[in-house]
Amino acid sequence: MWVFGVVSAVPELTPLYESHVRANGSLDGEVFLGMASRWAARQGPTEPVTRLLSTLERDYARSGPKVRGIIEGSFVEPLAADPLAHRFGPNLRRAGRPHSLGHGER
Repeated sequence: MWVFGVVSAVPELTPLYESHVRANGSLDGEVFLGMASRWAARQGPTEPVTRLLSTLERDYARSGPKVRGIIEGSFVEPLAADPLAHRFGPNLRRAGRPHSLGHGER
């Protein structure tokens, strides 16, 4: 699953990933990415968060509508008003625009 690549790129997310799977018995990409957005907001613009943003930026550009929808709804939208949103790359910025402005597929 796509989330494994995110955790591999940002191993600092491993404890969060493991606690999520342990608590739920399986992986829910949307819930996990929502947890990752809260983690990123708490961490601020650190090196691991920068890696996470770069990974999601790349994955948003390369993935299909399902993954883009998860990134939009579970990561970008919760951080839209957070200072971290200023560090989004062009794909994540575009993903954060209201649907009326015509951003990514859902």
